[in-house]
Amino acid sequence: MVETNEIKTFLEPLDINRKRFVFFALNDNDSPDTAGGSHWSLLVYSKPESCFYHLDSSSGSNHNVAWEFASHLITYFSKGEAVNFVDKECLQQSNGYDCGIHVICNTERLADCAHKHGHIGTCDMLVKINPSAKRKEIINIIHNLSNSD
Repeated sequence: MVETNEIKTFLEPLDINRKRFVFFALNDNDSPDTAGGSHWSLLVYSKPESCFYHLDSSSGSNHNVAWEFASHLITYFSKGEAVNFVDKECLQQSNGYDCGIHVICNTERLADCAHKHGHIGTCDMLVKINPSAKRKEIINIIHNLSNSD
């Protein structure tokens, strides 16, 4: 079991207690000693709503991973108050390889909602995602950054 002191070691240098929203990309790798895993999902802690939101583009296949991770953080974030965990509905991927793109797109959408509204619980996550366009956008960003002096 992960101790609260271990969690503090990782989160406090990030000044996490001053953040209103914390985004975690989660992988289903069950072996911490080796690289691997086959699926990514997004877990977001919303301090204003006192809630962890989990968004999984593959029918909740990462639910247990997200719950286990969040359960270690709840004590740290709760400060004695109740913290909820919600599997938030989101657009589902149509293949076995777009989970990473969905995590990126979901992160962008939720960050925009958080910025505009101060919360994410009511954010519509069923907005169409175009994985090919997002890949091109990322490649263009990398290309532009590599050419900047």
